[in-house]
Amino acid sequence: MNMEIEMNSLGRLDVEALKQLVALKENSGKLNRLETKRQRLKDELDRVEDQIREFLSEYPEVQGYLASTSGSMRRLTPSGRRPRGWIRSQVEEILGASESPLTPAEVRDEIARRHPEEATKNLYLAVFQHLRRHDEFDQDMSGRWKMKTTETA
Repeated sequence: MNMEIEMNSLGRLDVEALKQLVALKENSGKLNRLETKRQRLKDELDRVEDQIREFLSEYPEVQGYLASTSGSMRRLTPSGRRPRGWIRSQVEEILGASESPLTPAEVRDEIARRHPEEATKNLYLAVFQHLRRHDEFDQDMSGRWKMKTTETA
């Protein structure tokens, strides 16, 4: 039955479309190699961007200048993305130091206070998603979050 449907679909294609379909099928190995190369290059670019951010973080005066001029350290790197794990470290640090549970907006506001260059419109969503996705956080009935306590018996 499935073969019949495929034959009917192929029957509706014109000669040029059939030629392109055959060419694509013949070159699928090449396409796979190119996609693999693209992913490898993207991974390498991510590593280089992380190294750039690490290098720039050694210069707090640059960060201070950018914050005072409403500039962003993130604009100094091609993708403008936060380093991997940055949100996690910020959320854990803030909730770990807090004596009471906080809302995602309160966590966002504290991150923005500490790092004005990171106060983007997507920061709240990143914080909220992080809290929801990771088991080390507990939400109370009022919607506030805290670090999970590790109890030993």
